[in-house]
Amino acid sequence: MKYLCVYCASSMQVDKVYFDAADKLGKLLAHNDFHLIYGGGKMGLMNAVASAALANGGEVTGVIPQFMIDEGWFNPNVKLLITKDMHERKLKMSQMADAVVVLPGGCGTLDELFEIITWKQLGLFTKPVVILNINNYYDDLLNFLQKAADKKFLRPEHLTMWQVCQNVDDVFAAINNSTQWETHFRKFAAI
Repeated sequence: MKYLCVYCASSMQVDKVYFDAADKLGKLLAHNDFHLIYGGGKMGLMNAVASAALANGGEVTGVIPQFMIDEGWFNPNVKLLITKDMHERKLKMSQMADAVVVLPGGCGTLDELFEIITWKQLGLFTKPVVILNINNYYDDLLNFLQKAADKKFLRPEHLTMWQVCQNVDDVFAAINNSTQWETHFRKFAAI
C-alpha cells in the first residue's frame, strides 16, 4: 500500500480538535511513506492534512475540478491533477487509492463517503475504508447505518465494508484489519 485517499472538510470554522486530527494524520502519512491523495483544497481540514504531510516530507496530490481552480480554491503547494468535474474527481481519487480514510466533514465529505461505500457494495471498489470518528462526530451516521441494516435496507455483511476508529493513531490498524472485500461480493448488493 502506498496511496491513501483522505476525504475531509474544507470549512475553516470547525473546532480545533478536528484540525489537530487532520494535522496528526498528515504527519503520520508522511512518516510512514504514504502518498496523500485528497481534494486539492487550500482551506480547512483539507489544507491541514496536506500541509502537515508536506511539512514532514510527504508526497501529496490534490485532485480538483477545473471550476475550483477558476475560483482559486486550490492549494498551490501540492501537485495538482485537474479534472473536468466532480464526478471525474471522485473517480480519479478512488482509482489512485489503496485505502480511503474519512475525517469529519459536511455534505461533500458525506457524498464522497457514500459513493465509495456504494461502489464497494457493488464490487467496484474493494479496498479498505476507514471512518475516523473524531470526537464522536459520526455517531449518528453510524447509528443510522445500523438502523438501515436492522430495517433490511442493508445486509449485515454491508456493515463490514468500513472500519471505524476514534483516533488517528488507530488508522493503520483499522486499514490492516479491514474485511477482505472482493468483486464477487456484489451478489450481496441486492437485499
